[in-house]
Amino acid sequence: TPFTVKAESTATKGLTQFDYTFTGIMGFTLLSLGIYGPTSVFPRLKQKGVLRRYQLTTLKVWQYFVGNVISNSFIGLLSVGVMFAVALLIFDLNMRGNYFNLAVVVVLGVVMLYGIGLAIGGWARTESQAAPLAQVITLPMMFLSGVFFPVFLMPELLQNITKFIPLTPIIDALRLIVTENASLIDLGPQLAIVMGWIIIIYLIAFKVFRWE
Repeated sequence: TPFTVKAESTATKGLTQFDYTFTGIMGFTLLSLGIYGPTSVFPRLKQKGVLRRYQLTTLKVWQYFVGNVISNSFIGLLSVGVMFAVALLIFDLNMRGNYFNLAVVVVLGVVMLYGIGLAIGGWARTESQAAPLAQVITLPMMFLSGVFFPVFLMPELLQNITKFIPLTPIIDALRLIVTENASLIDLGPQLAIVMGWIIIIYLIAFKVFRWE
């Protein structure tokens, strides 16, 4: 016969569905930590007059922001560390990448997403103002950033839009590190989008923040 067919599997990396979806779970964790925390805490502090008393001290807005970002970055690393321990020990996660690169992306993700929470919580006077706005911002990110299902399954037009949503480059970078051992150089496009969002978000957060 002039032609023959040889069947050869392309699934040579040994990755499972959990290896792919785990990064979406990490992204959702960072989203919850970064946005839902400040949007509930800051309005409550305003109602109790705590932020008003801070305003009477020598504390600057940027100093208050930096302190909150540093503490939440530590919490984010701790949360992801616990998740990784469970994933490795119980679910046999196939971690291909470098943990330092992963930590860098996690910290950048927390900084960016916490900035959104700071902007919402810093602007809102009450939780009833902050909660609906937080939902309006987070729900599209949850369903369009690859948290629950792959972005490549979406229509091409929607894919071109979703790659600029703040959470999308974070999840893409985490996924490339875990499944493909991507370096920070390989993640240049994703990190560039994240850095751009950090600048935009914190400019807005500084502009709209109010102590009471």
